[in-house]
Amino acid sequence: MLTLLRFQLIWCGLIIAVKLDRFEGDSCNLANGVSVGVCRLAGECSQLKSVPKKDWITCSFIVNDPVVCCPERADSKLTLSAAPQSRISSKSELKCATFPETPQAADHITGSGSTEAMADDFPHIAALGYSVQTNRESLFRCGASLISHQYLLSAAHCLYPEQPIFARLGVSNLFNYSSNDPPVDVGIESVFIHPNYSSKPLMNDIALLKLNRTITEPFLIPACLFANLTDPAPNVNLSIAGWGSTDPNDFEMSSVLRKANVTTLDRAVCNGTLSRDKSRRSTGQLQTTQLCALGRNEDNETTGDTCVGDSGGPLELAHARRRYIVGVTSNGKLCGSSWPGVYSRVAYYLDWIESVVWQDG
Repeated sequence: MLTLLRFQLIWCGLIIAVKLDRFEGDSCNLANGVSVGVCRLAGECSQLKSVPKKDWITCSFIVNDPVVCCPERADSKLTLSAAPQSRISSKSELKCATFPETPQAADHITGSGSTEAMADDFPHIAALGYSVQTNRESLFRCGASLISHQYLLSAAHCLYPEQPIFARLGVSNLFNYSSNDPPVDVGIESVFIHPNYSSKPLMNDIALLKLNRTITEPFLIPACLFANLTDPAPNVNLSIAGWGSTDPNDFEMSSVLRKANVTTLDRAVCNGTLSRDKSRRSTGQLQTTQLCALGRNEDNETTGDTCVGDSGGPLELAHARRRYIVGVTSNGKLCGSSWPGVYSRVAYYLDWIESVVWQDG
């Protein structure tokens, strides 16, 4: 867990008091005092390799490892607002501009707690289907998001120990649907697991799945990728959705798609909770590539959370009739409790995602 530290630096005969109170993921000012960066572990900031260490700005420390102010990605403008930046530059942003707008819908879910969702609410969401059972139902146990006309974004751990064989899109109820409005089942041609994925501890939990055909159905609309390295503020409503369990004591999947409001949690608060997790799958603190989110009401009671079966699904922001995937549902501990859900931060994986999905331009 990061701690608030004060150091005295002796430089050119002067004693300077420096307050180190920025955490991983926080915005920061670079040495010129004007340009904005983001606090990252020094070893994870390749942009500083060509910058003299005397010009590095230290945000804080994790044990003895410095967290420094890292210049923003050249193709991603860092802003402090919750909305994705309007300047179009990266491949994912260019593609986003070509996607149809989603049907008119509220930017967030009214009321508290989870509610049933309609297919139009999440025209990009998919359920991953695995081995076919002896009855008519296939085994669904993870979600995914359509992010192009042929690729899904999901969690890497959803591909173990068995890889899905198809994706079901276009319905809110996985099994009870009208024969006049059947689901769109598409085979999975290949999978791409992040090269640095680790299951114990769970890190870089993100994957891409290539469908065996291009999606042409007009009601299936890809979601955009959130390219802002600053997470949405804790007062900004985000949405989660999935067919995961609705009972923390019963992990049976729901046949009906459900949705809920959540907001991000301060990283220090989240780390304080995660530090109590002693399991082999947890590092005890958030990685730079992760964020925390949980639904809470005015009394700080939990009103929205992901659970078993929701993995791989979206944590998203609605803005100007587009959906932006902020995070990929990765893991948690106690469904529906004060224990937050942990998500893979999509903005930190843009280079890798774009290199796979839009490798041909």
